[in-house]
Amino acid sequence: MEESRRKYQFGMVEDILRECEAEPTEPDRQTEMDGGILLTSGIHVYVPRYEINVHEGFFCHMEEGRLVPQNMLTVIYDRADKEYLYDAEENFVDTVHEWLDGQCTPEQLEQEPCEVKGTREEVLHGKGIQTGGSGRNPCGDGTACRSAGRHYGKR
Repeated sequence: MEESRRKYQFGMVEDILRECEAEPTEPDRQTEMDGGILLTSGIHVYVPRYEINVHEGFFCHMEEGRLVPQNMLTVIYDRADKEYLYDAEENFVDTVHEWLDGQCTPEQLEQEPCEVKGTREEVLHGKGIQTGGSGRNPCGDGTACRSAGRHYGKR
């Protein structure tokens, strides 16, 4: 089967991905980083204007021979998906907005066209919740909110 690519608005795509059960064409990626392992999804969102790929991910540690997630992250890679650029414990829009450091407003970023890549079939909205909703993190206790993120590479 061919990889499907469909255009979406960046502000809606995270919810769509979480509600579908799309099968990735690529395996999840494991990268050793900061004394743990960054695990990123094989499905990603390409934002052409900024030439970046945005993935869901987890920062994990090894425990008894298996990966144990510590933090859920949004991870940004360059267009070629080779150079790690940034991650934060925020949703897609807030993470990219922080990485862009004021180049646009969150509202402008929500309207940005993007493509879902790395799926075998077209991603459809409304199939069934896979991992829960997205949006602004309401925790307020600092555990997964408003992280400063980590910058690597270019901006």
